[in-house]
Parts: sequence; C-alpha cells; structure tokens
Amino acid sequence: MDISAQIKKDMQSFYASEAGERGSEDWIRAGGTARVPESRSSHYFIDRKVETALALAPGPAEGRVLELGCSFGHMTFLLARRFREVVAVDLSAESLALARRRAEHYGVGNVRFVGADAERLDAFESATFDAVYSFSTLRFCPYPAAALAEIHRVLRPGGRAAVDVPNRYCPWYGPLKRAIGIEGHIHDRLFAPGEIRSMMRAAGFAEVRTRQILFTTKRAPDRVLSLFKLMDRVLEPLPMINRLSGIVMAAGRKSAAA
Repeated sequence: MDISAQIKKDMQSFYASEAGERGSEDWIRAGGTARVPESRSSHYFIDRKVETALALAPGPAEGRVLELGCSFGHMTFLLARRFREVVAVDLSAESLALARRRAEHYGVGNVRFVGADAERLDAFESATFDAVYSFSTLRFCPYPAAALAEIHRVLRPGGRAAVDVPNRYCPWYGPLKRAIGIEGHIHDRLFAPGEIRSMMRAAGFAEVRTRQILFTTKRAPDRVLSLFKLMDRVLEPLPMINRLSGIVMAAGRKSAAA
C-alpha cells in the first residue's frame, strides 16, 4: 500500500472511531437543532471559521455549494442556513451516516451527503458549484494541490472558494500542545500563509487572499471564553502578533473565462 492510501485509511479509521462514540439516539437528539452539539468554545471557533469563509468567498443565497470534508456536519448545517443547496462530502462513511441521521431527525432537506475523496471528485462534473468551502481538510490530504485543482474544476466560472489550514507559525501546534500533554493529530500538515496562497494560484485561482484568525482554541474552557474572544479582537488586527494566529483562511475566484 502506498503512503497516500495508508494515510487515507488511517484517517477513515480515526473518524470511524469518533463517529462510533456519537452514534446514540441521545446524541442525535442533543442540542435541540441540527447543529452538532459541542461546547460554547467549539461553537465560537466554528462560527468564526464559517463567517470568515463566507466573507472572503461569498456565494449566492440561491446557489448550489460544495463542502469538502464535512465530518459529522459541524459546518454543514450552518452553511445549510445560508444556501439553497449544500452538497457535503467526506471520506468517512461513518461520519456521513451520522450527519445524515442528524439531518433527517431535524428535517434539514437542502443538504446531500456524498462519499468522496477530496483529491478526486469524480462524482461531480466540472463547473457545477457556485462556491466551495473546505474546513480542516487540506491539512490531512496527502496531495493538497490535487484537492485544490479539483475544487477549481468543479467551480462555475466566476465562483469562489475558501479553505482553511493550520498556521505553521502558531505555537499552539507544537510547544503549547506538548506542554499540556495533547498529542498532535495524525497525519497533520501545517501551512505558511504564503504557501497556501501560492498553491491556490497554481491551481488556477485569481484574486487569492488570506486572512489569519483565532488565538482561541476550541479546547478553551467555556468559563474563560469571553477572555479568549477579547484576545482575538485585540490580537488579530496586530500585524506582527497576527502572524502567530491559529488558522489561515485562504480564498480565491475562478476566472469568468475559465
């Protein structure tokens, strides 16, 4: 088995295990809405990602959008509130099954969950989506350039895409995690802002830009979330300090002539 296939097999096993921990009917009913039930800190973290992606790469409310790497639907159900149709894909069959159960339980009818590899979106024809969003997915792709090329292919001319990646310069992913005994995620890859911009341009995107966000980790205790929110407001606008933020959101547009 080549290294790419092994990485994907490992990721499928990891997320199958996570899905297995959340398969009860109590979990499906938890929260009172389709939104995946998590801590307030996790919801804040997710909200900031989605809001930033939509600001950098807006799509039409009546549009058809693709989410790449949807997991249980953490971002999917937020996107479903904004767009007429969301197609959400993931490599993990177990994660997709869990997301479908939440959608069915809460009557979310404008989302379709599809099993697909981010690096080979063979299920979709070219130029079929008005926007594409991907959260915490490129970091686990053996060939992220292939995933970006596929995102560009399935976008309609003039369509926009936004992806997020962990910032290579953020101390959280190295010394801070080790200091408090948290293991890094398997097969994780960190990106410099310039690196992801270059990769998007190489995939054919124009008007590429990045925004660095979040000094708050979703692991932050809820009792200190207000302090972390204040820290984000103060530190994110500071150019030198912002270099250390946790997330790089990158966005670009497919040429209208493509």
